[in-house]
Amino acid sequence: MREIDVDFAAWARARQLRLHRAACLVGGDPERAEQVVLSALTSVALHWHHVRQGDPDAYVRTRVLHSAVGAAEDDVHAGRIPSGLPPPLRDLTPRERTVLVLRRYEGRSVDDTAEVVGLSPEKVRRAERRARAALASGAPLPLTDDAVTATLETAVAGVRAVDLAERAWHDALLRRATTRRRAVTAFAAAALVVGGAALGGRDPVITPASTSSPVSLTQVPLLQQAVWHTTSGGLRYVVAPPAGAEADQPVLDVGMPAVIDPGRQHHLASGPRPTGLGAFGDAVYLERRAPGRWVPVLLYGDGELLTLDTVVLTDVRTASGQIRPPLGIWAFSGDKTSLAFAQPGKVVVFDVDTRQVHSVAVPSRTLEWAAWRGNHLLAGSADGLWSPGLSSSPPAPQPPRRPGAREFRVEGGHTLLDEHAPDVGTRPRSVGWPRIAPVGETVSDARQFASAFRLAAGAARDVEAVSPRQVIVATNSLGRDRMLVFGEEQPRAVDCCSVLGWTVHGDLVYVSEAPSGTWIMAWNVETGVVRRVSQFLTSSDVPPVIALGARFTVG
Repeated sequence: MREIDVDFAAWARARQLRLHRAACLVGGDPERAEQVVLSALTSVALHWHHVRQGDPDAYVRTRVLHSAVGAAEDDVHAGRIPSGLPPPLRDLTPRERTVLVLRRYEGRSVDDTAEVVGLSPEKVRRAERRARAALASGAPLPLTDDAVTATLETAVAGVRAVDLAERAWHDALLRRATTRRRAVTAFAAAALVVGGAALGGRDPVITPASTSSPVSLTQVPLLQQAVWHTTSGGLRYVVAPPAGAEADQPVLDVGMPAVIDPGRQHHLASGPRPTGLGAFGDAVYLERRAPGRWVPVLLYGDGELLTLDTVVLTDVRTASGQIRPPLGIWAFSGDKTSLAFAQPGKVVVFDVDTRQVHSVAVPSRTLEWAAWRGNHLLAGSADGLWSPGLSSSPPAPQPPRRPGAREFRVEGGHTLLDEHAPDVGTRPRSVGWPRIAPVGETVSDARQFASAFRLAAGAARDVEAVSPRQVIVATNSLGRDRMLVFGEEQPRAVDCCSVLGWTVHGDLVYVSEAPSGTWIMAWNVETGVVRRVSQFLTSSDVPPVIALGARFTVG
């Protein structure tokens, strides 16, 4: 994936917070305002090399406010109240709020405002007078211009900065790729229609090169809206698809193969470099070669496999005596060029591009994990935490303590959230319902965070799911918790579902172990919709453990 254009990033980041707050003032919903701004920035990114020579500010401002006022007017018709605004602003019409935003928040002239909102200058003046009168209701004197501006600033002071520039750029790249893919698909479909006519009206089929049996064309089910529920404590949640129903979910195309098949032919890292394999893998998993001995396998988006046969790994044994495969979700470095594996007394690092293997001794025979924090490598066990001094892009940086990084822990029976915020006085706070024990790691894309949890006994009395034992809790960029609940319609693994990372679109990717097999699924925290990414054909020699690479974020 191409890197974000430096000029676009600088332009977007200089404006995104102001646009986000302006959209929130019009519509009253910070989450929807964020999506409105992201959509507008994505449109600019699509044509950046052309629009940068003109006036991208005017375009993005007009698009954001048009979208925000349209959504706000839909709310009015549906009887919804903009709860994100204080009463004086909440009582104004969407267009009155838009006029105020343009006139007193952005300092635009009457004529400019009229052009943006599509009203005559006289109607803009009347709308502003009505809005100011409503804001000044009960005040002894009319509000000054500065007082109106201060009211608007105060109303959205709590809307935090969210970096949308990179998301917009990546969304634009994906949209271009989708457009090209649709064009190719349309051409192929036309060819199939012609071919079907030549076959005398029979249903068209496709015969893949790898098999002699024809595969009928099937329509992907339409994406359905998720059903949100709310616990007695106010936590919003959706129920995951029933165990065994993963194959029925719509597909989310994130560049991974529909089926991860360890049985297909492998390339070898020790052999000649195959053509077409890049320096970035999309995932890595393990294959057993003998009891307690493993080799990693690098997966590419087209399904190609590269066995890292120059790396021989053994089981990891924890201080408590637990034995497990030596792979964690943090295996890929931040730039996706290196892989790290914990081993007894050492950390093994594989460079995907050069295929070189490095090993660094660590004074712990019970080393439990090796993890990249960005491009800096850390390792740890019950004995302590080590920084082996390896970096995928030397010189090695200092271990980051990034603002916004979060880790869950349990203390005194309560689940607490450690937040490394800029304010050093910040203390852990209770996550709230449910009181649960975390399972696995917390994953972040620097905007939102998620972790899997096992429910405590009796903690799910007000959850509308069948005997739930595990959930995924995600915290979005606005600090709001959302939950995905896994019911027990059919028996699942004890720790059935573990988080893996985030797509560039902000969908959370997780593993679901069900009676129907192992599935990689994606959950959209905002819409609640769950889709399938890949089926992972695991076995006794291929455990359901996988780490995501080039197209995903784990941080």
